Order: sequence, then C-alpha cells, then structure tokens
Amino acid sequence: MDLLNKEKEFIFDIYHSAVLCNYIKYWGLPESRVISTRKKFDEKIYVYYFPCNERNKICRIATIGLSLQSGLMGKVECEYIFTLPCDLGKASLESVCDYLLDIAVHTVTEISDITPPRVMPPSGLAPNEWRTKAVLFDELRGEDENFSSVLCEELFKTEFIWVVPIHESEFLSIVNNGIEEFDYHEQNSDVSIVDVNRDPFIL
Repeated sequence: MDLLNKEKEFIFDIYHSAVLCNYIKYWGLPESRVISTRKKFDEKIYVYYFPCNERNKICRIATIGLSLQSGLMGKVECEYIFTLPCDLGKASLESVCDYLLDIAVHTVTEISDITPPRVMPPSGLAPNEWRTKAVLFDELRGEDENFSSVLCEELFKTEFIWVVPIHESEFLSIVNNGIEEFDYHEQNSDVSIVDVNRDPFIL
C-alpha cells in the first residue's frame, strides 16, 4: 500500500471511529454491519444496524463512509440514516441494508447536490414488503439536538440526512408543490412517518 492510500485509510479510520461513537452514544450498540467497497476507488461504506431497545422504540440503519466517497462534485459529505419500525416493515435486514447501499451508490454516481429536502422516485430496489417505494431525503427529525455536532470540523464536513420511505403520491406532491404540503399532512396525522407500510398522507 502506497503512502497516499495509507493516509486515506488512516483518515477513514478516525472518521469511522468518531461517527460510530456518535451513533452508539445516542442509539446504543449496533447488532450487525455490512461493508461495501468501491474497488476502483478503494473506498468503503459501512452500514450498521441498531435494533430497538429499552431506550429506542424504533430501529436505525445508518451509513459510515458515504461522506468520504468521491462523488460528482468531490466528497459526498453526508451520511444516510433509515429510521424504521422494529420489525423493519416485515422486510429482511439484508434487503434493507442492500437498499440503503443502493441509495448511497446512486448518490455517489448521480447526485451533485445533496442538500435536503429532495426526493427520489419509486424504485424496484425497495424491499418488496414495503408499500413506500419512493424516498424523501430530509433533515434529521427526532434526534438529540447535539447529535450532529460531535465531529472535528477541521478534519471532516458531514451532514446526517434522514432517508424517509414515502409513497409515489407523496413524491409527486413534493415535486409539484414543495415539501410544505407533505409536512402539513404528516404533522396532522396520527400515523407515524417511520411506518413504511402506512397509508399515504397525500392521495
């Protein structure tokens, strides 16, 4: 391994440790992980699964390493977080992790501006068990206010983005009318937005 790759790996190790410690601080210990490598770039993305526990009544699946990937406009500079029901919407953990990796790869290869809110149209890559096949990328909701403030800004610039499965009708509403109508209906609903098999907020 040459010096450039050694330095790159060293920086990744520091970054990985910082983000993982942040996740554990607020969500508890992860139960499993998946590692994906872009061989041409020698860049890794980890996907960690944080199950429901006494403190958290929802589970989370989150990336580490997406932020350091080489995207269309330089480093991607964001990590993705699924916030899901404890049963993963009846899907397997493998299929959900694979889906988040697919979304991450699409971001690296196709997206030049990660700024939320933005949406992705329905995809056949979403777990078959989910009714919500489109995606909203939004600012974190429901996390501790200090969640995003633990990294060393002089070394890393990272935004944590909430990946929210949504219905096609909601995707179309956001595209045509902006996020406000969706937010209004979501906030006035008794149904949790993390329920991937909920009825649509907007028909």
